[in-house]
Amino acid sequence: MEQKVKLLPQGINDFGRIRRENYYYVDKTMYIDKIECDSSYMLIVRPRRFGKSLFLSMLEHYYDVKEKDNFDTLFSGLYVHEHPTEWRNYYQVLTLDFSQVSGESQNLEESFFRYCGNRLDEFAIKYEDMYYPGFAQDIIKETLTSEKINKIASRAKSYKNHLYLILDEYDNFTNTVWSLKGENVYKSITHGEGFYRDVFKKFKGNFERIFITGVSPVTLDDLTSGFNIANYASLDRPYNQMFGFSEIELREMINYYKSNGLINGDTDSIIETLKPWCDNYCFSFDSFVADEPKMFNGMMTLEYLSRYIKDGKFPVEMYVPNAMIDYAKLDHLIRLEKDNNFRDSIIKKIIEQGFIYERINTHFPASSVVKFENFISLLYYYGMLTISGSRGLSLKLSIPNNNVRTQYYRYLQEEYDKYLPVNTNELQSTFDDAALDGDYREMLSYIAEAYKNASVNRNSIQGERTIQGFYMAYLAMNPYYLMKPEIELNHGFGDIFLLPDTRFNFVNHCYLIEFKYLNTTSNADDEAKALEDAKSQLDFYAADSKIIKMISYSKMHKIAMIFKGAELVKLEEVK
Repeated sequence: MEQKVKLLPQGINDFGRIRRENYYYVDKTMYIDKIECDSSYMLIVRPRRFGKSLFLSMLEHYYDVKEKDNFDTLFSGLYVHEHPTEWRNYYQVLTLDFSQVSGESQNLEESFFRYCGNRLDEFAIKYEDMYYPGFAQDIIKETLTSEKINKIASRAKSYKNHLYLILDEYDNFTNTVWSLKGENVYKSITHGEGFYRDVFKKFKGNFERIFITGVSPVTLDDLTSGFNIANYASLDRPYNQMFGFSEIELREMINYYKSNGLINGDTDSIIETLKPWCDNYCFSFDSFVADEPKMFNGMMTLEYLSRYIKDGKFPVEMYVPNAMIDYAKLDHLIRLEKDNNFRDSIIKKIIEQGFIYERINTHFPASSVVKFENFISLLYYYGMLTISGSRGLSLKLSIPNNNVRTQYYRYLQEEYDKYLPVNTNELQSTFDDAALDGDYREMLSYIAEAYKNASVNRNSIQGERTIQGFYMAYLAMNPYYLMKPEIELNHGFGDIFLLPDTRFNFVNHCYLIEFKYLNTTSNADDEAKALEDAKSQLDFYAADSKIIKMISYSKMHKIAMIFKGAELVKLEEVK
């Protein structure tokens, strides 16, 4: 019988289904041995959509004693099939996914314990034949979740059974409670005798091994003694590539579909198109120093490849909004401390320069996320920043890719629109002229006028960095280009480079833009000097040999823009 081409596992987190129904699987089983050699209780956090749930499903199928007869079917051809460990199919596995618990419920405790109770009842039914007749009924009739856990643990010990807890999205429930119901309600369930804290006490004493994933370490820190035994391994080098896809893994996937006739494009070109949009994540500084591969967001990558296989090309709109973090939660966190200008001091700074220097804090309670350093750490955990270097003991945390950068820009656009909405339909019409005909004046002048009008309503929107941020926010809407802010050229940094997207070979023009800002008391001589300085810098940047390769077939325009206060006074091209 002819083997069918494997399907892309888009949106599927069930390892058993993927292996039984002929879906493509990127082998991550080599990490099983690493985990077993580490702590018995592990916590690893990663941004959303990186494949955490699928990885946990793989662990469940590997360790579950009930899957022993299915080992060859599920793991044949994978690393662990040839290198099994002694604990293969050794445990009774309890799997909990706290994203399934509603944090919007009027009765949070009832909702939480109903979910946990149902999962414990299902556990008892599944493994009853390894205990005694009536075991499941004894567990089901217990009304308290804590008693269900105690009874299961006690009986497991008596029958020499071994328990493994796999907990996915451990902080999803509490994060929802925090963002929707506020800090007081959050504290009531995670501190003191709170029910969420109490159940974690039961976990730590009753399971031989525990593996937990989430988005941030915040909730675990609040639980303190409720669960203080986990090894926090999120920044450890051995696990840097455990979630997401490396370029090698992505290349193998593309070549598989090419060999089966579903992809006709060049592998290198496909990868180069994907990189700016979903690559560049690094979760360990030691991995960065060792120059190990950066990671692609798994969900984003599968989304793009699915479209490419279906349509024979990538979508015009590459932004994938459902791959991003929960925007409402981020917005809530930003506004927790709206009186201390967090948006100006952090978000705008990151947007304007593309990075920020700070240490990553591995533990901090929810009440302190409003602190500068903790908020930056939270942006890192949410996938809004990634490790890209260091300065002394501080890490350089940068915007990883265009999907994340677009989200920052859209936030910035919303902020500017509060002062004066910009007619983006009119702006879009100027993009065609700039990309196809080299007529850039209307595009750049339109944004300059919008900036001037917005600054009338908010005087604080002034300064060279703010001008640059304003332009980035709206030029990011131009579909023809990959915008490169603060691009390194000739050991200097150009303000904005509009690089043609290689998918559009009809884009004939690209733009290197340099801004200069003068205060309102400057004179004509000041303007002339600023213009000459900008021109000299543009010539210097354009002399970088790599820029010729970047612009390919397009004509580069070097544009100097001089602002006096909020007003554009010079807009000239360097010939």
